[in-house]
Amino acid sequence: MGSDKRELDLGDAPKGRAPKTVSGWDYLSHGGLIRCVFSTIRKTKMGMGASARTRTTRVLWFVEQTGDEQFEVRKINDRNVPSGNAEVVPMHRLLNDFTPELAHYEDVVLPAMRELEEILDQGDEHREEGRLYSAEMEYGKALGIEERNVRALFGLGLIFLSRKEIQRTRELLNELVQVKAAFDGKNQHLFNEFGIALRKSVLFNEAVVYYRRALDFVKDDENLYYNLARAHYENGEWTSCLDALILSHRLNPGLEQVRDLFEVIVGLSEDERRLRQYDKPPVPRAVAARARQILRAERDVLPLDEGPVVFGAPRGRARSGSPRQDQAGPGAGTPDENGGD
Repeated sequence: MGSDKRELDLGDAPKGRAPKTVSGWDYLSHGGLIRCVFSTIRKTKMGMGASARTRTTRVLWFVEQTGDEQFEVRKINDRNVPSGNAEVVPMHRLLNDFTPELAHYEDVVLPAMRELEEILDQGDEHREEGRLYSAEMEYGKALGIEERNVRALFGLGLIFLSRKEIQRTRELLNELVQVKAAFDGKNQHLFNEFGIALRKSVLFNEAVVYYRRALDFVKDDENLYYNLARAHYENGEWTSCLDALILSHRLNPGLEQVRDLFEVIVGLSEDERRLRQYDKPPVPRAVAARARQILRAERDVLPLDEGPVVFGAPRGRARSGSPRQDQAGPGAGTPDENGGD
């Protein structure tokens, strides 16, 4: 942005206070949103009576503006990068309690963040090119800088799954689901890839935990509900599968993958041979009836039990391009998560 300077108005101050402004293009990210280091002062009383004294500590925060009057703050760790889950701070609190630290951002934090990004890029490149040991080393470096770095955790998870290291995957998943930032949409590609990899590794229970954790933060994503339904389907948990499928359908009645899975449920309820072939438990009568009812209402055609259900027909992908379906039928061949197989 060059050397140009301007006054950035941080918005309306609380009543009785003048608006506070900070100078410098470096506070701005793309789109004009604040992205900088700020500090707060924490006072701790130590001792009792005449020997009591107050200890003052400066705490550094990485602040990113996420809305007109809303900001996310993360503590700066001893390696000079943002770390931990973000806390949401309204504008009036930023104005009252936080002090800009532009020099520290430019001279210390920004270079450390760039170094971390380069390490992660190198790890991703190694992983995508099949150099898994080298990738694991880079992700380990990243975690030494930021203990719960989301990209590094996802990258390691994908490596462990590719090597069939199930116990290490489970341990990493237990850690990953505690990190809110893993599910905030900023790492969507890795998020989807990891979910698919869990299912392909037959870790259906883990996939259920993974998608349920994501839904703690995102309540209106039809694809997440579909992915959860798919994990329940693989586990033969018909009622839970239907519940998640209905929620996805309510959010987006036009999602082709959801309709396909309704059809699979109905078809399997009518064909014991295919249930045995794909190692699925019987479909409860109420589940099949509800799935059939939804399909009837949507399509306004003859009831599905009056005609055959064709397995292995082309299926679609959530949030992706051309549809595709494996010819094996239900099981490995049901529609895939966002991004496809």
